[in-house]
This record gives sequence, structure tokens and C-alpha cells, in this order.
Amino acid sequence: MGVGVLVVVDKIREIYFIDNVKFHIDLVEGLGSFIEIESIATNATIRKQKLLDQFGHYLELFGINESDLVPSSYSDLLLQK
Repeated sequence: MGVGVLVVVDKIREIYFIDNVKFHIDLVEGLGSFIEIESIATNATIRKQKLLDQFGHYLELFGINESDLVPSSYSDLLLQK
């Protein structure tokens, strides 16, 4: 018995780096535009607080409010439509 396709996520993604911070800029069909900010601990000397501070810095820089954050995956969002 096979498993069928539940949902297809069609997106265009651009990826950028600034030091240890990775940015995914996505255009998702049926949902719109999104940015994912990923602070990466590239070595053991980078502590959690520094990663959180970097994340907060870019939220502020891009004018992203906490209410703008989306905790769901693109597939979950498409299934909710």
C-alpha cells in the first residue's frame, strides 16, 4: 500500500549568508513571501544568547514583529487554506 501526496509546496528560494547567519527568502505559491533567519553555532564558542541576539537584531533590522512570526510549516499552512 503506497502513501499518496498530501500537499505540494511550490516555492522559489534564495539563500544568503552574513557571517554565521543564514537567510532563506522564499516565495511560496498560494501563500506569499517569507524569510527564515537561522543563526548557526559554527563552533563551540558561540553561545545561545549570542545566537538569540543575532536573531533579534535581524528581526529589528527588517522590521519583523513577533506577531509576524509563523510557527507552522508551508505544508501545514497550505493544508489550512
